[in-house]
Amino acid sequence: MTVNGRRGAGAHVGAGAIACSACAAMAAGAASAGLTGAGGGFGGAFTGGVPLRLTEIRVDQQGTDSDEYFEISGTPGASLAGCWFVAIGDGASDPSGVVEMAINLGTWALGANGCLVAHEASFGTVAFDGRTLQVHPDAANVTVGTGDSLNFENSDSITYLLVSGFAGTVGADLDTDNDGVLDLTPWTTVIDSVAFVRAGSKEPAYSEARLGPVDLTATGGMPPHGWRDAKGWHAGGYASWNEDTPGTSSVVPAPGAAATLLAALAVGKARRRGEPFRRARTRGGRRA
Repeated sequence: MTVNGRRGAGAHVGAGAIACSACAAMAAGAASAGLTGAGGGFGGAFTGGVPLRLTEIRVDQQGTDSDEYFEISGTPGASLAGCWFVAIGDGASDPSGVVEMAINLGTWALGANGCLVAHEASFGTVAFDGRTLQVHPDAANVTVGTGDSLNFENSDSITYLLVSGFAGTVGADLDTDNDGVLDLTPWTTVIDSVAFVRAGSKEPAYSEARLGPVDLTATGGMPPHGWRDAKGWHAGGYASWNEDTPGTSSVVPAPGAAATLLAALAVGKARRRGEPFRRARTRGGRRA
């Protein structure tokens, strides 16, 4: 495992070629079902009929940011060999296009329910309304380094990418003329991506999927948390775990799967209305 990063102050995705080992065949079958293409609900490469993609990210919280994490979903048991989680933002003297974080996911695989949650060693220590965060037992539960090593920045807009074949370095400037278009792409494939956009930030977003700004003074308009369902990305709370569901992603099912897109949409509507979600669930839903 390789981890690099730094700390700052404390919504549609294009599908590319399939290069990572977790992004193996079934693309043709998915395409025939009309599920490839761009869009907040269906971005990412297909892995055995299920798209490998980013589905939840926590970058900020009230108090010390001890519970940061990101979630990847796809085919249960799929290897992440060749895959990296990369964050692009600013540098000390460069306003945009700088690699702030690069995490090698290659030694890990998705869990029995098709999810992986990567988090800090301090994860699960803060309680809001008597609840602390816990990773679903069927998901792969991995600690990235020690202490605060994920180092998500929340003072500027940041783009998060799931890529294969990363050959870059932390601190590298990928947007050399700062025009909002990457001049260098040191990876084989962008599997999935999302940009968290802060109010007033001058940093460009390098993804078609964009979340924020949000109406939240405490974060300067930066989404503190984002989760994804069949309709796209949604912002979660700052001093609440009400919408955090690490390891229980709303994965859009493959054609013929027991869970359906309609079920996923129903769960999304229920959670936005604040209705309780029952623990017995299909892969197409997530806890509210």
